[in-house]
Amino acid sequence: MRTSLFAGLCAAALTGASLLTLAGPAQAADGTTLYVRPTVTTCSDTGPGTYDQPFCTIGAAASVVSAGQTVEISGGVYREHVTVTRSGTPDAPIVFRGGPSSSQLVGTAAGITIDGQHDIRIERIQVPGAADHPALDIRNAARITVEGGGYSLTSGATGTVVRLTGVTDSVLNRFFVSGSSLTTGIVLDEATSGVRLSSMDVVGNPNDPVEQSVGIRVEGPDNTIAGNSFQRFTGAAISVAASARGTTVANNEITEGLGYGVHNTGATGTAITNNTIQDRCRGGVRVEAGSTGVSVQNNRLVKSPNHSCPSPPGHGTQIAVEGGATADTVVDYNLADLYLSGSSAIYSWNGTPMGLTAFRAASGQAAHDLDTPGPTGGYDSANSAAPGFPATDRNGTARVDDPAVPNTGAGPLPYADRGAVETVRGPDTRFALTPNLDTGSVTVDASATVPGTVPIATYRFDFGDGTVVTQGTPIATHRYAARNTYSVSVRATGTDGRKDDTTHAVSVLPRTGTVGLLATSALRYVAPMANVPWPSLAAGGPDLGTVAQLDLVDAGDGKVALFQRSAGRYVSADTAGVTALTYQTVVVGDTERYTLVRNADGTVSLKSVAAGKYVTATANATTPLVANGKTIGTEQKFYRVNVADADRSFKAGANGKYVTAESAGAKPLIASRTSVGPWERFDLADLGNGQVGLFAHANNRFVCADNAGLNPLIANRTSAGAWETFTLIRNADGTVSLKATVNSRYVTADSGGAKPLIANRTAIGPWEKFTLEG
Repeated sequence: MRTSLFAGLCAAALTGASLLTLAGPAQAADGTTLYVRPTVTTCSDTGPGTYDQPFCTIGAAASVVSAGQTVEISGGVYREHVTVTRSGTPDAPIVFRGGPSSSQLVGTAAGITIDGQHDIRIERIQVPGAADHPALDIRNAARITVEGGGYSLTSGATGTVVRLTGVTDSVLNRFFVSGSSLTTGIVLDEATSGVRLSSMDVVGNPNDPVEQSVGIRVEGPDNTIAGNSFQRFTGAAISVAASARGTTVANNEITEGLGYGVHNTGATGTAITNNTIQDRCRGGVRVEAGSTGVSVQNNRLVKSPNHSCPSPPGHGTQIAVEGGATADTVVDYNLADLYLSGSSAIYSWNGTPMGLTAFRAASGQAAHDLDTPGPTGGYDSANSAAPGFPATDRNGTARVDDPAVPNTGAGPLPYADRGAVETVRGPDTRFALTPNLDTGSVTVDASATVPGTVPIATYRFDFGDGTVVTQGTPIATHRYAARNTYSVSVRATGTDGRKDDTTHAVSVLPRTGTVGLLATSALRYVAPMANVPWPSLAAGGPDLGTVAQLDLVDAGDGKVALFQRSAGRYVSADTAGVTALTYQTVVVGDTERYTLVRNADGTVSLKSVAAGKYVTATANATTPLVANGKTIGTEQKFYRVNVADADRSFKAGANGKYVTAESAGAKPLIASRTSVGPWERFDLADLGNGQVGLFAHANNRFVCADNAGLNPLIANRTSAGAWETFTLIRNADGTVSLKATVNSRYVTADSGGAKPLIANRTAIGPWEKFTLEG
């Protein structure tokens, strides 16, 4: 004899058991929950159905459940067919709820049947393989809700997966249906009305013969097929039969398959609205036979260029209105694009394929249809007064007016979009990073961020070292405590909460010096090239101005990086050593790392880590630097000039006048000028070991202790050898002296500055001292 739930509760009370101290979920005091837990040793189909004494099968619970009760089903496999024989009420439905993990009915007889009941909810239950009958069979029922889970037929089985016969005022929502050979996914028979099928995934067998399987077949009146996803099916994804009336087909997303997307075969008053239909071989929407009062509006229909269809069926048209349906079918505000080269047969009217212009002429319809997406993709251009128009899209998103797109639609919401999904643009985060190696900081500029449909509310800056700043403006600067490479992220958030994250790396590394590289081949400084499509470098800078200044950066492992200061970017070489050096990146990798080689003559060379070759600078200022030198020659050598030693002048202690390269360098150097102009300016090239070369601005030549120092100094050499090398001595009084390497003599402003400079003194006196200015 089955023990009643009431008897079970009484027994618990008599034995002194407390329902409030049971392990696991507490049973409601009024007995509103029955439990099915077959893995528990205390389970019994004749028990009370409590948490501690649950039922072993779902069927046992179904036989005793009453209005207002919920059957909680634990996850697992159940080898049974569940028949619901009891009804709830509108205010107190009966609920069968599967567990968070899968609750499956399996076996050849598996399935769920509801016959003659009302006010039932089925939640999160799966029937993964019914055999010769529907996995879900609902008959002569009202106010039935099925939500979550999934239903399918076993491989090779034919028939209908979900069948509704004489069902009214019901909802099937958010579950998966898969078909098999010659299968219909869901059928709503002629006596079924007021049923809404929404948010379901319906998938067919791709190998069925043409015109066989159907995703959903509607035969009864006033049913709604909205917000579902369909794939495959060789007959049609959605078929609306002649017996149907007032069917709404809206917000569905129908993708590739041999059959039609939506096939209206004589039905009356069907609203086919805001669907997205792609890659259907027989056609997107077909309205035919005795169909009357049909509306086809706001749909997006596309065939991809790489989508192929077998023959038969070949490629059908996107919208076809045939036979008697031509009398009053309304076609408008659709976006129908075939994407097939050489074919313009997007439409068909009464059996004749044609393009949009011909369709308009033949039908008097499609005045607002588009046959190409255009720059805005059909956004803000739907007819919100169309029959069956959904106020939200298939994801539940409300229609939004995009300020960047003109409103070309109709009805109360002229900014609604065509198709199943309303395009609501979120922000597109874009930002630039500018490192400052002087301060060890980075400036993030997100001003280029593109707002979405609504303005940007905040910018969130994550600097990669644990520092996060959120603000309403797009520019932020942060100083790092340690020099390293960091990942910087910016999140832009719109006023609607939509957000977009973008991350870039930045290297803020130790700066070891700021220099100019004077190419020995051209006697010009390495500087940005003008009038080129990419930021590249060449030996064309006339002086060590701002644009020619490079930071030498410690890149680790004894390597250096070059940082182009005016651009705030590192200099990169390609791995093959065939393209120009560029300065575009803010992060240091192998392509930005170089070995700095000090040559025997005091020049330096740069060997690219990525290319394994030396940086080459030709004498032609229109030829960019390239890391292609296999050995070090003239074109691979540079004089290093520290920025602090550039554009200097020498004031002679002998007479207080400035040293000049007289006559633009044609005459020997002499201390005769009272002011500083180009002839009085020199760059001190660092030749190593405290030695320098004097590079005269007057003629871009090095100063020479001519004739091994026997003749006066003159700026007439194109390179710095022994005669052009001097030791720069810094005196205790702040002045400097120059000692010629060629003869180890000090440079003097002879005869109190009345004669040219010459390197012939063995000691430093007033005439051998100079004040270095600039």
